[in-house]
Amino acid sequence: MKQEAFNFDREQEIMDFLQQKFGPEVFSPGFERTRDVYSPFKEHFKKNQTKIIIIAGTNGKGQTAHTLGSFLRLEQKSFALWTSPHILSIRERFTFGSSGNVTYEVTYNELSATMKEAELMIEKDLQRVRISFYEFLFLVFLILAKKQKNLDCLILEVGLGGRLDAVNHFDADCTCITSISRDHQGILGSRYDQILAEKIAVTRKNVPLYTNFKLQYLQEKTKEYIEKNNVIWRPIKSESEKVRHYFEENQFMAWELFKFVINGTQRSFSEAISNIPTYKGRREIMTFQGKSLIFIGAHNTDGIRKMIQHLDMESELFSPEKVLVSFSQRPEGEVEVMLKSLVEYFNNGEDLVLTSFNHPKAMMEVTLRNASLKINKGMLNFVSDWKAELKNSKSNTVLICGSYYFIGEVQRFILS
Repeated sequence: MKQEAFNFDREQEIMDFLQQKFGPEVFSPGFERTRDVYSPFKEHFKKNQTKIIIIAGTNGKGQTAHTLGSFLRLEQKSFALWTSPHILSIRERFTFGSSGNVTYEVTYNELSATMKEAELMIEKDLQRVRISFYEFLFLVFLILAKKQKNLDCLILEVGLGGRLDAVNHFDADCTCITSISRDHQGILGSRYDQILAEKIAVTRKNVPLYTNFKLQYLQEKTKEYIEKNNVIWRPIKSESEKVRHYFEENQFMAWELFKFVINGTQRSFSEAISNIPTYKGRREIMTFQGKSLIFIGAHNTDGIRKMIQHLDMESELFSPEKVLVSFSQRPEGEVEVMLKSLVEYFNNGEDLVLTSFNHPKAMMEVTLRNASLKINKGMLNFVSDWKAELKNSKSNTVLICGSYYFIGEVQRFILS
């Protein structure tokens, strides 16, 4: 099935509607407020015996979710996949896989019509309940998913945390936590036990929880929780030691979830991963004016560390001559740590460039500039006009990394 092309005007039209109606996409407290919004869908999927997989974690959620969808497609299983945020097109949040071995995103017309349906539902049936940008789009996804015939699996990526996320209104048949590190500390806390508590709340009694924690502390805290709450814990750390880096760890996590969903398979892991595509912003490659650009989302300290590890292990496949990086809003000290890591790794003549970009969630230019000055060892340049920097660059291979929002802005520029 041919995918509908990206359309700037339709994207802007949809985003304008969402922001005018619901404001910007920010965390909105009040979990109980939306229970009645989602309860009919919860009953529908339960009645139809659709398996529900909830994927939480600081990093790796999106790749794990998409990879699980790809594995299911190989077995002719139908699925509906909810992810956020989107990188290039808002349609990325709504992915469906049919039993006919086809994966597709919703069309613009289908999305617009379903948004009107969701708006009408809120106004007429739900007494104009207060709902956020994210919660509204999740409602749109559920309406679309409900219309899918003979849906085998619902894959729900947690947007933020887990305990108070909209997806936690659903009782999962299986859950996983891909990783734990510090991000969104103002909401989730700064201690690992606080962060884990938010994410592990998506589990249910007598339901499997898959984890791949390296820290002994996290393993001990998880053990305490699962024993108290009768959760079936399936740690895969020892099994996944054969994988080389985080990208393969996420694939292996998806493989374990996949085997649970279909109750075993004759395929091997190596066979399955040989058939999966790349996903938006995750080692995705595009060409611009003869340059090869690779996009890797790495928006926090753990993400940067894992990206560097990945690049180091696969340097024979991609060795960038230029690195263009920017970040969304986060503590300045965290940005300094990430920049130091990049400066220490890219010290063989690569052109390392920090920049700012225009987005509601982007970090302020003055903050980024100040951070660069604090750690600059003559190997990090700051430019405010990344578009000119990219157009005028003589480098043949460019790594675009950092914020997923930044990656989206670069990709929109390329397509324009």
